[in-house]
Amino acid sequence: MSYRKKHVKNKISRIKPRKSIFKRPWFWVLILILIIICTAFYFFLFYSGLQASNIVISGNEKVKTQDLRELVLTNINTGLINIWQIKITSRSIFLVDTDKLNKEILEKFPVIEKIKIDKNLPQTLILGVVERKPLGVYCNNQEQCFLIDQNGIIFEPVYAAPEGATIVRQASDNNQVFTGEEAVAQNIITAISKIQKTLKDSFQISVTDALISSPLRLNIKTSESWQIYFDLSPDSDINLQLTKLSLLLSGEIEPDSRKNLRYINLIPKDRAIICDNNTCGG
Repeated sequence: MSYRKKHVKNKISRIKPRKSIFKRPWFWVLILILIIICTAFYFFLFYSGLQASNIVISGNEKVKTQDLRELVLTNINTGLINIWQIKITSRSIFLVDTDKLNKEILEKFPVIEKIKIDKNLPQTLILGVVERKPLGVYCNNQEQCFLIDQNGIIFEPVYAAPEGATIVRQASDNNQVFTGEEAVAQNIITAISKIQKTLKDSFQISVTDALISSPLRLNIKTSESWQIYFDLSPDSDINLQLTKLSLLLSGEIEPDSRKNLRYINLIPKDRAIICDNNTCGG
């Protein structure tokens, strides 16, 4: 082929009209894929059948079901777009952040110890509530009083202690306290709980007052008006002290003679000091 013919042929090829993009198969395949993706996103985010709307709550006694439901419905909207005056949100059950919702509920309702949130497709959130059980009443030196649980958390203000409740105090607590806070250290509140159980179950004696006189000492006042002194130092063993107390109350100290007791001091490692009206005078 001569140079002239080749040059002319190439020129003709260059001016030949290109095939329209609308006639290319891959274009329509791409459009179909985009339509499918957009439809799926719309279905996932906005389809009414997948919007969280049913709230099932169980286990609550003190917290009102309606209050819990309103808090949940307020906090399950997920923001998608927030530009100027344009706000788009979704209640898709797939987007509900259960961890965040859990945190919101615990902050709003200190009486709730823990909550389990499950998604039951297509529209239901199931809330299993565990409320705090009072171990006693905690009062600080400003005469603020709250119910306190077995974890040392105060959760509900009270103005009159329930009948038979254990009053827990700390000699050094002059600070203002708030619901949801740990008012008593875990090891100390655990010791009080064990003392309560041992005295009640084995000897039908209630604990009326528990004074944490220092980080190393716990003074217990019983329903029979005598006291018990416990060691709270790091190397102490509350179980060993309770064993020592149980042996005393079931052996050396007869039930009838307990009315003369003033105190039992369990702080010494090798012995217990018993003070009654005879040995201490008066």
